[in-house]
Amino acid sequence: MRVFVISDHDGTSQRVQHVLLETGHECPASNLLRLEKAVDAVAQTPPELVIVVLAPSSDWALNVLTQLRLVSKARLLAIGATTDPRLVLQCLRLGVSDFIDQGELENELEAALGRAQSDLGPRGELGQVIALLAPSGGSGSSTLAVNIATVLAKKHSKALLVDLKLETGDLAALLDLRPTYSLADVCQSVARMDRSMFERSLATHECGLRLLGPPQSFAQVRDVTAEGVKHTLTLARSLFPYVVLDLDHSFHEEQIQALRSADTILVVFRLDFASLRNTSRTLDYLAHLGVRANKLRVVVNRYGQP
Repeated sequence: MRVFVISDHDGTSQRVQHVLLETGHECPASNLLRLEKAVDAVAQTPPELVIVVLAPSSDWALNVLTQLRLVSKARLLAIGATTDPRLVLQCLRLGVSDFIDQGELENELEAALGRAQSDLGPRGELGQVIALLAPSGGSGSSTLAVNIATVLAKKHSKALLVDLKLETGDLAALLDLRPTYSLADVCQSVARMDRSMFERSLATHECGLRLLGPPQSFAQVRDVTAEGVKHTLTLARSLFPYVVLDLDHSFHEEQIQALRSADTILVVFRLDFASLRNTSRTLDYLAHLGVRANKLRVVVNRYGQP
């Protein structure tokens, strides 16, 4: 695997070169490039992997990353400070597949090289996707989703909760979490994202539950697409034994994609006239969409209340 190291920081370049040599990758001095010469060199001699060191000038390095994506299909790795979430997000959007913490360079780079070598091969049995859908508001589906995901996380050491209520999602508030990234951020870059980058996009609760929150602004809602949701759930199932989805009842394209990807769909409703009517209509529409009846479970919530 031909590797180019692009850096204006000599000390970090030497550390990267040492890791490459220790892991059996060739890295002659001619493959250590300055930022100003990087784009031309990559265009003339296409590598399989390009490692870009963001220090000391992250703005210039980001500009180089932008140009590299235009001239090369190589896998891109970036080395920088993970304490700057905005920098990590910018790299993710530019197509970086792995962001290496410069403070843990040796360990993280070795792991990233292993992932690059295996090219994200299959990792055994996929996890189960459980989707919760409430045909009427106020049915308690979000609280139920949090409780189910929490129980699964405690039982299986980890589980993922995804908030697909794009405009009204409140799972982060229920868990007292403040996610740095959202489903919109992941959807924009998920086709180029590896497992390590995906996990860094998730907020973590002390019980072991991970959360992928909804868009942080209404303007980002349009970034969540059906294709993005499909790729996100495929990646999530490769990492977690259970993935719990809290769905909106809008039946937009991304919601339908989530329903079709689910192994089990819990339709949550109350025993009042409006909720029963909407649940009946929802079950009819799910049948119209081709959702198999054996995937459905109807859940009466707040039973016994007036």
